[in-house]
Amino acid sequence: MSEHPNLPVDGETALAAPIGEEFVLVMGVADAMPGALQVLLNGDPAMCMEATVVTWRRAEAPAEAAIGFVAAVPLQITGRLRLGSIVMRRGGRPARYTLVRRALPLQGLLHLMATDAGEAFKDAADGLIHALMSGKSGPKRLAAALTMLQAAARNDGFVEVMGTLDTGEVFLQGWSTELPADTTRLLVAHDGFLVGEFTAATVPREDLGGRGHGFFGLLSPGKTVVDPEKLQRLYFRGAEGWRALEIYERRVLLASTDVPAHIRDVLPRGDAGTETLRILRRASERFDGRDTVSPLQKPIRIGMDMVVDVPGGGILVSGWMLDPDGLVDSMALRAGAGAQPVTENWTRLPRPDVTSAFLNDPLFAGRLDPARHDHGFLAFVPGLSAADGAPVYFELTIEDDTIAFYPLTAMRGLSRRVIERLVSALDPRTATAALAIERHIGPMMQAVDQPPPRTVETRDFGFDDEEAPLALVVAAGLDAEEVTAALSLLALDPETRAVPIIVSAPVEAFDRVAAEVCRLAGFYGLGVRLVVAEGVTDVCDAFEAALGATTAETLVFLAAGVLPRRAGWLSRMERAYRARGGKVLVSPTIVFEDNSIRFAGTWLETEGGERRLTDRFIGYPRDVVRDAEPTEVVAGSVACCVVPRAAVETAGGFSRSYLGAADKGRDLCLKLKLAGTPSLWLPEVEMVAADEEAGAASLAWRRLAQRVDRWSFNRRWSLLVANMRG
Repeated sequence: MSEHPNLPVDGETALAAPIGEEFVLVMGVADAMPGALQVLLNGDPAMCMEATVVTWRRAEAPAEAAIGFVAAVPLQITGRLRLGSIVMRRGGRPARYTLVRRALPLQGLLHLMATDAGEAFKDAADGLIHALMSGKSGPKRLAAALTMLQAAARNDGFVEVMGTLDTGEVFLQGWSTELPADTTRLLVAHDGFLVGEFTAATVPREDLGGRGHGFFGLLSPGKTVVDPEKLQRLYFRGAEGWRALEIYERRVLLASTDVPAHIRDVLPRGDAGTETLRILRRASERFDGRDTVSPLQKPIRIGMDMVVDVPGGGILVSGWMLDPDGLVDSMALRAGAGAQPVTENWTRLPRPDVTSAFLNDPLFAGRLDPARHDHGFLAFVPGLSAADGAPVYFELTIEDDTIAFYPLTAMRGLSRRVIERLVSALDPRTATAALAIERHIGPMMQAVDQPPPRTVETRDFGFDDEEAPLALVVAAGLDAEEVTAALSLLALDPETRAVPIIVSAPVEAFDRVAAEVCRLAGFYGLGVRLVVAEGVTDVCDAFEAALGATTAETLVFLAAGVLPRRAGWLSRMERAYRARGGKVLVSPTIVFEDNSIRFAGTWLETEGGERRLTDRFIGYPRDVVRDAEPTEVVAGSVACCVVPRAAVETAGGFSRSYLGAADKGRDLCLKLKLAGTPSLWLPEVEMVAADEEAGAASLAWRRLAQRVDRWSFNRRWSLLVANMRG
């Protein structure tokens, strides 16, 4: 059988073209056929369907085959059906048709229909399109209707100007012969297809010579995002059938912020119903890039301190708003076509500077309470992004139905400096800080998708790790003297002098660290590889940057500020590591310079029925753990440990969702534990680390950063910890 078989003319067989599993088109001939009738599937009265039928008169055909028809039959049944025949109940004698076994593709049916119907094809196809689009239309039915429209719809005009409003509606302007004013249902072919409502006004077009009119309006695509550049054709039902609007080859594509002004220009000439003109007028008042809050003759003002487009999805806003009379009903943050309310979940912050700045402003005179300063706000809004240059702005709805806009300039990326500036503005002693962390800063850190550190330069000083089973990674900070002390002590220990050493440093410290590494490697005869990377903010980032810098299977992580108390420390840690088959993270005891304990394992404890992780013995004299046995703990310390490189890489390295190294390292240990690499505390080995010196400002930052990290850690691991065995 060919792709386009002949139309059966015996009056007893018919062709079937299924439309998904919900619809079938049946084509055949008859002596007469009504426009609607009942159809029995496989002749079964229990499967009776109401079908729409389109017909045409066949040229030079005998009376018993004078009418060609296509019946649009819904398949409103449960389960799959093997359709072999249909009975069509019509006036007089019912007609039974056996269906040709091979299903006919829709294009084949249209080809046969066009050949047989001739000039009547467009009217018949129009009836089928109407049947397919009636009721609840599924995707396959719409696709079939679109295929028919491409063959049957007559051209009725062109779309010449297009653009997308910030609300997602598509502005269209052009000319047409039959497109009516007000609301019209459109079938839109673009990158796919959709059905939308087009609300339009007509305008006179002298260049058409009375054969048509201009139009402009808004296409509402529902939840579908439409790219105007991908529009192919628009279809609507006119007085005498379906019509098509083509996209003009040289059409003008307006930027989102240019659409409102364009509507304002053409609106005075528009002719439509009152509701349509109101909708178009509101559209002309949408965001066009201007600040319309500051010129308001109302006591409402906004100012911004920080707007950050957070990598990973979300926008952070920090600023202030004055609204002493409570005129603002709502405030939403918009980015492109996305919008989220801000005032529902924002955290209000004290801003006495704003109060004092506006106390003498005539617009606010007598309205501001000198003792009230809660004008600041902080909000993290997930799900929005300023990618691809999308405009970012606030939309304010004011009580008298006024809409005002305030444009924002978003910074791309979330640098350490930005985070410190944000967190340092909070007072750790207040409940506001806790709310800000829980609602905004914590979720922001969870959502952030910061790239890992990127190596920008590698230098070797006698480095050779081809035969080495183990490499020692020294994480350097900005203090080159720490690197000097660490390398000197490693050189004086016979066990570590011959070990390949990788010094991983932030790019900001390159010059100072490189000079010291070069000098000490030459003086002591060390084999050192210097790795310099961007995006290094702590020792964990430095370790991460060094993972790909060696082929050694085992790594020894050592923060530059953590120093061995005596020689021989590495061999004892390595023996404990090898005794567990190299499938363990081994950490020593770390003490402060006054011999009090800084780290002696992270343990699981139960207090008041609640399980939590605790670093035991912190601040206790080192003697309390003297003669303690090696013990498996929940987490070790990455500041000094022996660990399999492959395990760290398989676990995905260090998370970027923390501000400090402590919880970042603890997070890695738990990921390793879940993957089968537990942590072992080795008390017999002691390392010394100086306490971090901090002024008052940096101390506040550290406390807030610890609270942010603890929130992030608990959000990620609390369920596991609650169900963990001791």
